[in-house]
Amino acid sequence: MQFGREGIEIAYDDSGDAGHGPVVLLHGLGSARSTWDPIVPTLAGRRRVLAFDQRGHGESPHASGTYSLKHYVPDAIAFCESVTDQPVVLVGHSLGGVVAVSVAQRRPDLVRGLLLEDPPLYRGEPGEADNNPFLAVFAMLHQLVGDMQSRHAPIDEYETLLRSAPSPNGAGSFADVLGEDGTRARARGLASLDPDVFLAAVDGSGLAGTTPDAALACPVRVLRADPTLGPAFTAEHEARFRTKNPNADVVVIHGASHFIHDEQPGHFLLELRGFLDTL
Repeated sequence: MQFGREGIEIAYDDSGDAGHGPVVLLHGLGSARSTWDPIVPTLAGRRRVLAFDQRGHGESPHASGTYSLKHYVPDAIAFCESVTDQPVVLVGHSLGGVVAVSVAQRRPDLVRGLLLEDPPLYRGEPGEADNNPFLAVFAMLHQLVGDMQSRHAPIDEYETLLRSAPSPNGAGSFADVLGEDGTRARARGLASLDPDVFLAAVDGSGLAGTTPDAALACPVRVLRADPTLGPAFTAEHEARFRTKNPNADVVVIHGASHFIHDEQPGHFLLELRGFLDTL
């Protein structure tokens, strides 16, 4: 399925029970909606579940020069307005979590609740780059994926890349964490995305315009990565977040890196379903 905005036909999936409140899944930078494939079947048994490829990712078109919240957030707002007819629960991983927060701040009428997976809410601020373990990875991926795409590398080569990349949680390679189907899906995503999506992360423009200290009107649950595994949302960030959102539920997922739903899908689903049951 597709919906259009700014001349871009953004790809999405729609599954599950339309009679229950919709859940919209927002993937992170460099990923695609396929990252939620292990989650959707269980969740769709109880809810309507929607997931879309953000511009420049997955099966959505490339739009170089627009990979920032200035465009990602209006895309998500337009999606909620055009594809659903009632407030949604936004589930966002990484960049998707920042998009979700921004949507809730700008259009609280569209959002019933937020589940945020290790969101880099404060990583766009001056000084954060010095402590951001992801910037070097993004710069490397921009160069590496760009080179692979320019010579039309086969999907097998992208899978080999994932098999050689160490998992952030120390459990073998990234491919070991993703599994066979997940590795194949992530490889397809790398082959199709616009490598320029990583540039906005490297130079800081991708998260420009955030207002992380604004209070949120809806219920929020934040899943924090293990403090020893380089989280994007740190203990310091949690303390700052709670000053404006004292009722937010923050849960540390021990043993999980930034990629919580990939590494611990069962635990992630447990937290998500528990959160949905409170709404």
